[in-house]
Amino acid sequence: MTTRRYVLLLGSSLESPQVLRLAAELLSAQGLVEATSRCVQGPSVSAGDARHFHNQALVLACGLSPDALVPWLKATEAELGRVPGQAQCVIDIDLACECDAHGIVLWRDDAKLRHPLFVSLMQEVLDQLRGQPGS
Repeated sequence: MTTRRYVLLLGSSLESPQVLRLAAELLSAQGLVEATSRCVQGPSVSAGDARHFHNQALVLACGLSPDALVPWLKATEAELGRVPGQAQCVIDIDLACECDAHGIVLWRDDAKLRHPLFVSLMQEVLDQLRGQPGS
């Protein structure tokens, strides 16, 4: 089995960031969480959205292909209580990029990385893989 490393972006509009920790625990059932960014709270990055979010990035090392990972992420969101179209976003887990064991990006989804916050969180976890100071 080939191990692949994915940077995942997690977000929640709940008052507490606890669901992000629960998501990381569920994700670790599929593989190894190798790096985690700081958790940040702030207004939504989407224009016209008045909600506030907790956001975080992590690196998941697992044997799933991207085509198998995405449906599993959606099932994980549902297990944590996400209901599509609901006003409150219990959890959102997006696949941002794939990297190697040294934090070198192999491909990235620029649509998921449109906002500087998400790029910054991704960079934090990639720096951890690279063993860079401050990570």
